[in-house]
Amino acid sequence: MLSKSIVLPSLVLVSGCIGYRTPLNDLPVTDAGITCATGSFSMAHPKPTVMLVLDRSASMATAMEPGGNFPTRWYALTSALASVLPPVDNTMAIGALIFPATARALECSVASVANLRPATGNVAALTRLMNTTVPGGGTPTAIAIDTAAKLLLGMRTATAARALVLATDGGPNCNAGLNFATCRCTNGPGVSTCGASQCLDDTRTEQTISEYQSQGLPTYVVGIQTKGDPEFSDVLDAMAVAGGRPQVGAGQSYYAASSEAELNAALTTIRNQVGACTYLTSSVPDQNGSIVVSVDGVPLAPDQWIWGNRSNGEIVLQGDACQTVATAKAPALSATVECVGG
Repeated sequence: MLSKSIVLPSLVLVSGCIGYRTPLNDLPVTDAGITCATGSFSMAHPKPTVMLVLDRSASMATAMEPGGNFPTRWYALTSALASVLPPVDNTMAIGALIFPATARALECSVASVANLRPATGNVAALTRLMNTTVPGGGTPTAIAIDTAAKLLLGMRTATAARALVLATDGGPNCNAGLNFATCRCTNGPGVSTCGASQCLDDTRTEQTISEYQSQGLPTYVVGIQTKGDPEFSDVLDAMAVAGGRPQVGAGQSYYAASSEAELNAALTTIRNQVGACTYLTSSVPDQNGSIVVSVDGVPLAPDQWIWGNRSNGEIVLQGDACQTVATAKAPALSATVECVGG
């Protein structure tokens, strides 16, 4: 993993580098919690709303694969999104927050507004945005997630399924509050010194991701890495688990991509899960109640689905159930709920 440099958020001045985030006003949450009612209910397919949180730090200018004339990681990510997203352009609201805010060296700031506000029909605008963006700066992942989550939660409606998709190529940094004399450094193996902005900011980043997952906003993590380079894989795994949408049945919890083909495959899997495999139930079981989810009248095993935002009635299908629904023309999903009380 290539070296990265940066600093932190929240109006902090360190070593001549300012890391900041413009304060956000508290944004309203409009979802009402779903109550429990006994009976069988048809489940609606919600409008997916996704915020792409895209790492444009300096190391994203590295070649996607070593040797030859391979494109940069940023170009490969741009190309993959332009290839994967058009099929859902009219059915998925897509937004983007690119971090850091500028490509200046040691840049740690994150804009307080999205580069692209979530909406349908945004794929062409996203491609233009990424084609005119150059890599540079640090990796203020914690602040980027915090900002993107607040913006996305501010657009909540009871008919949408929301998710963050983080695409990054290394360890988060930009936390000037860490001890650079003793911290794990993001400059790469063998580096004996670490600047104030180059300490690995893993704990704060994982906690931020976990905080929003607990509020019903999951994060998918795509790790763009050089093949055979395991550096920060442990951090990416922990971030993916914290986000509540770890990869199932793979060697790691995050979606690893060390080639253009793997990047396309990872983004396609995430697109299909968010776009085709989330449904809303109008009744959620109480503490001692029960729920059975069925597809075309056939009950699903408990491991074939998980709760997304339970208070919003979001159910996310997993594994074979997801594949079945994603390829079916008009699947009928239902939830049979029993309320017990207590």
